[in-house]
Amino acid sequence: MRTRMMVPAAALIAVMSGTQAVAASPVVVACGPGQHTVVRDGFASGERVTRVFCVGSRYQPARYYARRPHRSWGKSALVIGGSAATGAGIGGIVDGKKGALVGAALGGGAGSLFEATKRR
Repeated sequence: MRTRMMVPAAALIAVMSGTQAVAASPVVVACGPGQHTVVRDGFASGERVTRVFCVGSRYQPARYYARRPHRSWGKSALVIGGSAATGAGIGGIVDGKKGALVGAALGGGAGSLFEATKRR
């Protein structure tokens, strides 16, 4: 074998043998009456560690929920009103009063559609 291939192969064998030695060793945990064992994997100082501890019957594990962003009705109204005002301003610059009315309607409609898609 070439030297370039021997070094990675030796490193791989060393890592695999070390992992098997740790994984093969049994662990016995004795908790008090009314308690049960909780095992958690994690990282400490960049190394993988396993934490084992005893907890009472009231223990409830942490539950993680995906939280959706929520926008209040007041903020939604501000977004729609801002869109309508922007449309009215642009329409007023382009075509006067009639353009302002058309622009306000289009801007308000676009803001409403935007809010409807964000809420789903």
